[in-house]
Order: sequence, then C-alpha cells, then structure tokens
Amino acid sequence: MKRSVANNNIEWAMELCKKLNFNLPSFAYWTPEDWEAKKDSTKRMREVGLGWDVTDYASEDFDKIGAVLFTLRNGSMSDPNRPYCEKIIAMKDGQLLPRHFHYEKTEDIINRCGGTLCVEVWNSKSKEEGYAVDEESDVTLYCDGQPVTVKAGGVVKVTTGNSITLEPYVYHRFFAEGGDLIVGEVSKVNDDAADNHFSEEMHLTLEEDEPVRHVLCGGYVME
Repeated sequence: MKRSVANNNIEWAMELCKKLNFNLPSFAYWTPEDWEAKKDSTKRMREVGLGWDVTDYASEDFDKIGAVLFTLRNGSMSDPNRPYCEKIIAMKDGQLLPRHFHYEKTEDIINRCGGTLCVEVWNSKSKEEGYAVDEESDVTLYCDGQPVTVKAGGVVKVTTGNSITLEPYVYHRFFAEGGDLIVGEVSKVNDDAADNHFSEEMHLTLEEDEPVRHVLCGGYVME
C-alpha cells in the first residue's frame, strides 16, 4: 500500500466522522510536528498504539479490501489495571475486512452509524489441525446479550446501534452494506502483533510515495 493511500483515506475517515456526527478526540488531528512536539507527554499513548492505522491487507485494492482504524484507548497485556481497548473502524460501502480470529481478545463489534455491518462467522479447528476454518459446525454467539446460532459462514447483519460479540477462535469477516460505516470495537487489550490469526497468509508493506501527513500508530518514534 502507498503512503498516499493511507494519508488520503485517513482524511476520508475524518470527513465521514464529521458527516455522521461521530466526534474524535483532539489527538486524531495532530500533525507529525504535533507528535514530535508532544513526545515527552505521549509515551503511554505511543506504547499502547493510540491513533490511526490504515491497511489494505496486502490486497493492493484498498477500496475493495481494507480499513481505516483509530484506537481511542488501549491497555497493556502486562498491566492488569488497563485490560481494555476501544477503537473505531471506518469502512466504505462494500469494503471487506479479511477472515481472521483472535487468540486472546473478546470484542464487542458495534454498528455506530452509517450502513449495515455484515459479519460472516466460522468456528476454527484445533491447533493440531492448524486452526483450519471449520466449514461444517454451527456458530453460536451473542448479539447484544442474546444468543444467536448461524451455520458456518453465515452472515449476521448488525444494524445501527446494535452489536455482536466475537470470542477467541471464532473466525470473522466484515463487510459494509448500504452505505459507508463507522464500526465501534470495545474489547480486551488489542495486540495486533501477536493476537491476530488470518486464514490466509499476507505480507504487509508501505510504499513511501509522499510525505507523512498523519502518523500511523505503528510508526511512532519511541525514545
């Protein structure tokens, strides 16, 4: 993915939030110069990865497979006093997030505003079976505290204000339907480096084709 795609789509997400009346914290609008000027006071923010992230999941087609994410708050696996995370995911109509599960994280995925969030779900097989996707067994999960059972690969449609709870080892794939969408996530601590398992291998790269306009949470200078 090119840096220009990241820059442009963060600005698209900012405008979507304004359009849908979802207010971001002030640090969402900091420039690289702001981050540099505030480096003495932002150590915790940088350690836990607050801020923007953009990925096309190695698809090279961001509008089809990709997402803009913003982590508002996050804890640390080593700090029992902060066992939580909150983020948003801005998705374009028809845009897809690839199939994956988490080893540790339970997450409530909330349709904050916009179109319909469609979530496809599968169980995973055991570690000995390589965590293969279980294409046969039904999946039981909760939507706003109520049990829901769907067939493997079934789609749960989450409308505005409603949510779905995804527990560890449940494969899920998201897509937006009927309009651009702001998805909320409230979860255990987020650790993208160690807690994501995708059903297909991918190699993520960032091509620096223009200057950084928005610092990504994986691109902070830690001193």
